[in-house]
Amino acid sequence: MQNNSGIGSNTNILELVQTYLDRLFTGAANETRAGKVDALDPLVFNQDVATNAAVNSTVQGSTRGYFQTTTSDVPTVQNDTVYAYNAKVSLVVNYLQNLPISRTFMADQQLSSVAKAVKEEGKNFKATRDQKAVSTYYNGFGTQTTVDGAAVFSNSHTNAAGQTVDNLETGALNDDNLNTLVNSLRTQPSQSGVTTGYNPDFLFCSAALHRTAAAVSKSVLRAGTGNNDQNYWSEMFPEMKTVYSPFFDTSGVSNATTMYVVGAKDHGIMRFEREGFSSTLVDWQYSPNDQYQYKMRAREVTDSIYYNGLAGSTGAA
Repeated sequence: MQNNSGIGSNTNILELVQTYLDRLFTGAANETRAGKVDALDPLVFNQDVATNAAVNSTVQGSTRGYFQTTTSDVPTVQNDTVYAYNAKVSLVVNYLQNLPISRTFMADQQLSSVAKAVKEEGKNFKATRDQKAVSTYYNGFGTQTTVDGAAVFSNSHTNAAGQTVDNLETGALNDDNLNTLVNSLRTQPSQSGVTTGYNPDFLFCSAALHRTAAAVSKSVLRAGTGNNDQNYWSEMFPEMKTVYSPFFDTSGVSNATTMYVVGAKDHGIMRFEREGFSSTLVDWQYSPNDQYQYKMRAREVTDSIYYNGLAGSTGAA
């Protein structure tokens, strides 16, 4: 007859081990580095929640845009109409991995080997999540589209007011071409056709281009010139983040290491979290191979809803 007297204590041990493994995993998954973007960056990826397996998003436009102006003391005030323009469905992605752990490893307290494996899983999860998120930017010059059906960075966006909007440039990253791209962002009309004046809150590029980006945007004096000119960008926009991701470099898309993006805070790249990271440690008694199973799960999606607040250059010219 099986002796079940140790079931309670075994459950407690499992909970303690799971807590230990979770700390290792989340510690590795949440590591950050200065200047390096990850999916949790609230400036580069606007953060929201998903309430089911599909997120339905739209953008709002209005029929009038700019406010009515008059000198009349008894004006006839015209009504504006706000309406939803197009829609996009974003399907939530399941992130899942199982890590088998030998019963004898656990019994002999060989947790250093297990710890290394779990830390690696944490790094792999972070890399997978970050790569999926960053792909909305580097694919934004090609296959990644917004609610209007055009690529994120395109010469032919159509806003809700029916205007054609261009947020795509080609110049290589230098002081003058950054100015061209930022000016495109500043003068970009909203969905209602109003020029609200977006300001650059971040400059995003590949790892290979990051040093040039930092020199152009953060030098005390103007980059690429022998004159002692004041650096417009570091003086006027000291809060503009200059960040990179190695997933640009390894993406395999055209102009991967030369493309760059400027964005305002209220842009349309959204990360929707359905379920944050969770884990379960299944006892070896339920395995035919005498193995514990450390099950890791998460659910989220990052998608490009609208192009407003973003401008990009291929850097090819």
